[in-house]
Amino acid sequence: MQLEEILSELENNTNKFPRLALERAIEEREAITPILLSTLEKLSSNLEELVEKEEYTLHLYALYLLAQFKEPLAYPVIIKFFSVPGEMALDVTGDIVTEDLCRILASVSDGNIEPIKQLIENEEINEYVRGAALESLLVLVALEVISREQVIQYHAELFSNKVWKEDDYIWTKLVINSAKLCAVELKEQIDKVFAEDLVDLFFINEEDVNDGLQVGIEAALIKLRENPRYSFIEDVISETRDWAAFHPERFQQLDNRLINPEGFSSYIPKKGKNQAKKKKKIQEQSRRKNRANKK
Repeated sequence: MQLEEILSELENNTNKFPRLALERAIEEREAITPILLSTLEKLSSNLEELVEKEEYTLHLYALYLLAQFKEPLAYPVIIKFFSVPGEMALDVTGDIVTEDLCRILASVSDGNIEPIKQLIENEEINEYVRGAALESLLVLVALEVISREQVIQYHAELFSNKVWKEDDYIWTKLVINSAKLCAVELKEQIDKVFAEDLVDLFFINEEDVNDGLQVGIEAALIKLRENPRYSFIEDVISETRDWAAFHPERFQQLDNRLINPEGFSSYIPKKGKNQAKKKKKIQEQSRRKNRANKK
């Protein structure tokens, strides 16, 4: 299979898993990497056009392949791709944002978290993209690329930010991640954001946090290291072969089930993005309910 054939197989969804094309793409890493980078670069400047291409998938495989390659040149390109304001990045990548973007970012970062911080702190960007960027720090901690202390210090800085909106999802994600790090150092800040009604109880409540803080720091770190969610992208085939486009019967079952607050299963975008929007609707209803109960 020549390079042109590989790209042709990966360009559009045919409801058949392109295993051979992905295997050959990995073998042709040196030749295909510039093409994947160029694809993401061009699309990042015109995501509106991509929304209209319902079956286009090359950008999705590009994200996973470049992450598996640990390609440093992909880092600024992926950051740019997901820095588009609003929900456009979510619309064209669907559940990848809530499932694997944290791992993709960590895989290409080489431990440089400054671009990740830019995503986190940019209020114009989709809230789930920012949440994934924040979670990528947990991946780097789990893999001992950066220290827990470094992330705790950054979390403390974020907790002190009073510019963000009250309903900003980043507050909730910040509490969730702090609990996973057993951030006892941040207990006062966490209690304060709960008191100010900044945390969405659909995702986490004070009892959950207290349970997390009682685990102990070393036990919490071990739990992170053992969780496949906090690992690099190492095998694009295992990461993508279970997408709903290749298993439509599974997607039908998913569509009727309760959504897991911690994320969704890895399903092909276009359909998957509806799950993200459903999750957001439930989240907003939960916020209103929580505030009504406090009055």
